[in-house]
Amino acid sequence: MAAVTCCAAGLADLSWAQRPIRPNNPMLDTPASQAKVDSLIDSMLLPEATLHVDPRHSKLVRTKKPVSRFSITNPGNLEVVQFSPTEFELIGLATGETTLTLWFAEDELLRFLVKISRDTDVEERRQSVYGDLQEMVNEMFPNSSIQLIPMADKLIVRGQARDSEEAAQILSVLSAQAGIGVGGMGGAGVVSSGMAADVYPDAEQLPPSRLINLMDVPGEKQVMLRVRVAELSRNALRNMGFDINVNTGDFSFTSLLGSGGAFSAVLDTNDVRLALSAISSNSYSKILAEPNLVTLSGRPASFIAGGEFAVPIVVGVEGAAAATTNFRGFGTQVTFVPTVIDKDRIRLQVAPSVSGLSGGSVGGIPSLNTRAVTTTVDLREGQWLAIAGLIQDSQTGEKVRVPGLGDIPVLDALFSKKNVSRDERELIILVSPELIHPLDAEEAPLILPGMEVTEPGDWQFFVYGNYEGNPNCHHRSTVYNLQFRRSLAAKHHTDYSTSSTYFVNGDHGFSP
Repeated sequence: MAAVTCCAAGLADLSWAQRPIRPNNPMLDTPASQAKVDSLIDSMLLPEATLHVDPRHSKLVRTKKPVSRFSITNPGNLEVVQFSPTEFELIGLATGETTLTLWFAEDELLRFLVKISRDTDVEERRQSVYGDLQEMVNEMFPNSSIQLIPMADKLIVRGQARDSEEAAQILSVLSAQAGIGVGGMGGAGVVSSGMAADVYPDAEQLPPSRLINLMDVPGEKQVMLRVRVAELSRNALRNMGFDINVNTGDFSFTSLLGSGGAFSAVLDTNDVRLALSAISSNSYSKILAEPNLVTLSGRPASFIAGGEFAVPIVVGVEGAAAATTNFRGFGTQVTFVPTVIDKDRIRLQVAPSVSGLSGGSVGGIPSLNTRAVTTTVDLREGQWLAIAGLIQDSQTGEKVRVPGLGDIPVLDALFSKKNVSRDERELIILVSPELIHPLDAEEAPLILPGMEVTEPGDWQFFVYGNYEGNPNCHHRSTVYNLQFRRSLAAKHHTDYSTSSTYFVNGDHGFSP
């Protein structure tokens, strides 16, 4: 009986599920509702014409009758700017469709379906112009093969150029004749050279694009730059002067030329003192820097080895003075951009500099002696070129004397101070490019700088006084005690294993 009841309930649910759903509004599309619509609604107007507007472009509309008001269905796609009752502008904002309704005098209205989309005629002309430009470029550069692909507001350049110089010329011609800028992708960043031809006909009528370089340049593209900076400076200084202090009775005469040539006379006790100051000094300084730097063709690279010092700077923050700190670097710096032009010919944009602390300071901030150069040169692989040189010879002489007495021959030595100095400086900067490739694992050097420098052991340090250990003896003072104990434990374990194997037959040891 229960089973029959369940079956009946299931059939009832199934019949209820198959019934059509009644509309929520029982008056919808009934004769009464249709009669009410006919009595109240005179007409329902659909768009009567179609307008096309390009995105980010506009159309100026002038009417024969004044427009009293207008309506836009989707203001996000179209903007209407009315200048006068008979003149307004339609501005395309985003692609899509919208409806524009205009009300004229005497309740006349006009509705438009406005389509904001890209003009197909412009796209076809763009394809045609770039196709002709592609053929022209391939004829101008027969050793290269390129393909121009317009995409949205971009122009992609694909293919293969003979070398980097020809790739730069192709980009120069395209950017000038198509009136577009150069973007960077793949092999971008080559240095443009040469003059481009006249602007391509009708190029200014086409939408502006951005040139993206995807051309491939065959051959080795990794460049290593060797820079040598050599400087020698010699200084010589000679200085001689007398300090005199004479006291006779109540008269005192003092000449301290060693302290800036001061002269004074006072009444004091009787005493005489004569001091001779003479000095001769020679000094020299030598700088030899050889930085090496590797980068891809057309890509910049920089290298710095040195230090930095803080430079305090006072800035204004909301009308109040605040202190901040910048850091200025010194040492050996190299920045360069190589471009492989033809097989082993390389164009270098190089800017090496060598700087060091001069010993002077201004307001507590150290001053620097800097030698720097920035230039562009062409070199073959392995060639050396002196891109900068300096020979400087400066001399200074000074004589400080007592007026009158210091001008008398022979006596002028007692009332004067003389110093002569000379500074000779020689500087040369050489560069050399080289095309390289990565080393295989077996070609990598086994010994690197510093690998043969070791720490001395206790016996070498305390007994022999060595501050550097033998190359083959690696001593670690941080874990020496642990290593010593472990070595003793290992030796003891070895002796125990040997004796147990000798005296015991079969498996032995601790049970698991």
